[in-house]
Amino acid sequence: MATSSALLLFCNLAFVVLLASIAAQSPRIAAADSGLVDKVCKQTPDYKFCSDALNSDPRTPGADQITLARVAFSLANSKASSTQGEITSLLSNSTGPVHQHLEQCQGDYATAVAKIQEALTNLDSETYAGLDVLATKAGDAADDCESAFKGTESPLTESNKVLKGLSEICVAVAHLFS
Repeated sequence: MATSSALLLFCNLAFVVLLASIAAQSPRIAAADSGLVDKVCKQTPDYKFCSDALNSDPRTPGADQITLARVAFSLANSKASSTQGEITSLLSNSTGPVHQHLEQCQGDYATAVAKIQEALTNLDSETYAGLDVLATKAGDAADDCESAFKGTESPLTESNKVLKGLSEICVAVAHLFS
């Protein structure tokens, strides 16, 4: 159990480091020329996380609001989906209250993925109303998962923080359509 928790923590940290290192070191991925990333990230609680995340995608430089929305929701979808895999792995090695908490998280992340995928579908069909609500629900699912562990150490804390942060970026991008 300790080994799988350590491995999951390592994977989550590696994901965040990867986002930061791609944005910082890759010459083909630069900050968006339009200042749209700056405008969006100023609306989030963690400007650096937002900027690093958005600039980790090669579609970001010069992106318009629709492309930036696709980038943000795609990043959130990727994180939510990978966390679902983590939960499945943890469930196979857990018992007792931790198992019950992980089962709740499994449902929470199913909700998060569904809401994010609905937002991506809406973007594809040029339906922009309600993107902020869908993003908020995905972030709420991460909060609910974390709350499930009330008093117990959560093996998903870092994943929940990352999804919450990505959801906040999605909300800020969605506000571009208002």
